[in-house]
Amino acid sequence: MIHIFIDIDDDHLTYIEINEDFFFIFKRQGLVTDCDKMFFSVILISSLLIFIQGEKHLNANGPFGKSHKYKNEPSPYACNRGAGVQSSFFPRRVKPIQQMSVSKTLYASTEPIQVSWTPVSPSCKDDFVGVFYAEVPDDQSCDYFDYEFIQNKQNNTTWYMTNLRRQLNFRYYSRDHTCSGNYTLIAKSPIIQPINYNEPTQIHIAYGDRIDQMYVSYLTNSSQFIPQCQYGLAPTSLTMLQNGTTTTYKASDMCEAKAIIVGPQNFIDPGFMHTMLLENLQPSTAYYYRVGTNEHGWSDIYSFINRPADKEEAVNLIAYGDLGLSPVEPGAKSTIDRVTARVLSTNFTCLLHIGDISYARGVGALWDAFMTQIQPIAARVPYMTGIGNHEYDHVEGGDKDPSYAPGPGGFRPDWGNYGYDSGGECAVPMVRRFHSPSNGNGLFWYSFDVGPIHILHYSTEHDFRRTSPQYAWIEQDLRSVDRSRTPWIIVGAHRPMYASETDEPYDYIKIMLQFYLEPLFYRYHVDLNLFAHKHSYERTCPMYQNRCIADGVIHVLIGMAGQDIDDGDYSGAEWSIYHDQEYGYTQLWANKTYLNFTYFHNSDDQIADQFVLGK
Repeated sequence: MIHIFIDIDDDHLTYIEINEDFFFIFKRQGLVTDCDKMFFSVILISSLLIFIQGEKHLNANGPFGKSHKYKNEPSPYACNRGAGVQSSFFPRRVKPIQQMSVSKTLYASTEPIQVSWTPVSPSCKDDFVGVFYAEVPDDQSCDYFDYEFIQNKQNNTTWYMTNLRRQLNFRYYSRDHTCSGNYTLIAKSPIIQPINYNEPTQIHIAYGDRIDQMYVSYLTNSSQFIPQCQYGLAPTSLTMLQNGTTTTYKASDMCEAKAIIVGPQNFIDPGFMHTMLLENLQPSTAYYYRVGTNEHGWSDIYSFINRPADKEEAVNLIAYGDLGLSPVEPGAKSTIDRVTARVLSTNFTCLLHIGDISYARGVGALWDAFMTQIQPIAARVPYMTGIGNHEYDHVEGGDKDPSYAPGPGGFRPDWGNYGYDSGGECAVPMVRRFHSPSNGNGLFWYSFDVGPIHILHYSTEHDFRRTSPQYAWIEQDLRSVDRSRTPWIIVGAHRPMYASETDEPYDYIKIMLQFYLEPLFYRYHVDLNLFAHKHSYERTCPMYQNRCIADGVIHVLIGMAGQDIDDGDYSGAEWSIYHDQEYGYTQLWANKTYLNFTYFHNSDDQIADQFVLGK
């Protein structure tokens, strides 16, 4: 056995364990001999380091709908630096502080507000308008939630508001008359605030343990009153009532990095998350509901159709990964728009989002924005999530890990730790916000039935070797599936088992998945393995151990939902049937006899790839 220690970020060491299992994979494929082990290990680790440093998908997007390029914001890379960027040879006079105008001072969540001002001429190239807590002092120009650089002679902009449960204002900052000094406040808006601080927001639903259960969740600013869900069989007859429970989290509940630092660009008060468990629901039945309290107010009325109990009934699912934040990510916006339109016109049974959910990475306001953006979908269709590296991954703080991984080498192996991809959140915001059946380990791994399909979420962020708790659970779950009741088995996790993009030729996680879990999936005749992480689409033939075989597993990469699409080359592997690098989403239709899988491009909402399986 070989242990190689790697210095990832100057402060933390991790190691890679290279054992005989690993080399067996390569010897089986004729890629390495016994005498090559140490040399190959060095090559592998060098490649792995490139992967570790380069796989992190970075953005700098704000919660109010502005798109920014990474390392191009006023703070910390430019704000209050000694030398600004001059856009004119002529000095300019900075006017006294002006009053900015706003189209409204009270807003409901997602409403647009137009902000206007008298243009500064000539402006500096890094002038910006930002959104601030009202109580932030005027000289703290860097402490914004979101910003927009201002073009010369620009006099207005529009912001789409997310209810952050605080008073806010807009501020215009510029530099001195030579554009060379620190930022100075030029203009400031009146205070703006939500119409109702306790407006029920971020409404979403998810399956419980039993077919007759549904979780209904929402968020407010207060925990003063017992949360409630009124529901019934008609929008005019919400005769049933279910009380709920409330939770929240603090910066100190999370692991490290940005997530434990209080501030507008890091942790902010997340409000209170309320959840009601509806029970005794009839299968394949439409229910109407609203959430809130008499004291705080009620939401609009939404509806959902409970999942079927009969294998004879067909089901419709949507699946994707790596969505990110709309509208600042063009792909995320187009996916949200397309999927929302489909949900409003078609009866979908549930939605699978397999990892890399919000890309908040420790920035609390981005969770508010993400949960707001999915509400039109998630309030109507059970939104079933799986854990990804941008929700879970962390280096320290194992005692705060909600998966209860017992430190390094426990559920979370060192070879699966790629650093601070979650910004130190270590899944706390996701676990407090979303729900799943409790038959595994929460959102980390679980399973459920929907019509003729058995769906199993597993975690590539935790140990899945044969000696791990997760492997034992996966095997037991697959063994217990009644194929006469659910003839289809779909498994899903975040990182890919197969992908022919050539940017990561020695992806150690991929190799480990092929060695440990692929034989398990083949033994129990899994039909589909869904994964994401790479921001593209790819479908394989039915396959096993890098070869197409008639009774193999079809692997589908569905990481193209919205986050900065990939642009790398492909190896030309024989098992790769179709691939492309376009934004889109997938839809699964199944009855007891057929499963139809369809991939849609966002650009035209046309079918890009499709296949049918039969029993």
